Amino acid sequence: MAAKWNTKNNSHFADFYEWVFEDGTPWMWAADAPEEDDTWKFEENGEEFSYIRDAPTFDESPERTGTLVKKATGEKFTVTLKYAKRYMDPGQEQFMSGGERGCASSHLRLWRLAAEREEPTLVLEDDAHLTFDRNADLGSMNGKAFTERLAGAVANAPKDFDVIYLGWSGWRGGHFKLWKEDDSGVSAEAKKYIQKAEYVWTTVAYVISQAGAKKLLEVAKPIDQPVDNFMAWEASQGRLKSFVALDAGDEDGTWAGGIVDQFDFQGDTDIQKSDGGHQGDNAMDFTAQPEATAA
Repeated sequence: MAAKWNTKNNSHFADFYEWVFEDGTPWMWAADAPEEDDTWKFEENGEEFSYIRDAPTFDESPERTGTLVKKATGEKFTVTLKYAKRYMDPGQEQFMSGGERGCASSHLRLWRLAAEREEPTLVLEDDAHLTFDRNADLGSMNGKAFTERLAGAVANAPKDFDVIYLGWSGWRGGHFKLWKEDDSGVSAEAKKYIQKAEYVWTTVAYVISQAGAKKLLEVAKPIDQPVDNFMAWEASQGRLKSFVALDAGDEDGTWAGGIVDQFDFQGDTDIQKSDGGHQGDNAMDFTAQPEATAA
């Protein structure tokens, strides 16, 4: 298991957006920016626009700006939301947290087991949740609905599939980030149950084929980034034939969906995210190289 990883791969898909001062100095990650803290009062100018989900490219308008007031002095500053391209080129060296390395090790052991089985293997993390509120006001997920949708996803997947994500967020058929078209050959009827995955987050639950496990083991020498990033990157490069399972209420504009959820994404884990993520962890605690900080 690698001790360090570089953000240049997953930065093409990640939420590395930050508010910066007019001189280019970073203030704060967009995901962490509060309306007010002990030092600053912050207000965004205009309607919020989500680059990570809605912008076709990292440089796409409309521009998002905000106003900062420094409480101690009353000074006002204009900040602009920018993509932190240093995370893409040359990439930021990060230490993996102990929890990330342990999680990756668990999945690695499961891949070894799956590689010995002719039938696909169902992988569930310890916080997999089957009684969540479904999209489109379909009520609560339950065992009957889960079983029906899982059977439909597996039955409609190509025979040579590698991975079917059962719970997911991110980019897939109908909502790609960099890919232009779905070349999976999956029929319109089958797309009621599955869509091709470009780059999706989380490994909370998935079905992996024997061939998929062997492919991952071949490149896991070592696992050189957090395991969800590792699997998603292989899919985005066309090396891992990956799909997402759709629930009946998941639509093309749905950012997160599937037939499994995490019990409490932000509160039920003690695994620290070395890239910060949306769980309140500080990426700077894991940086392996100096980085400029806001004044």
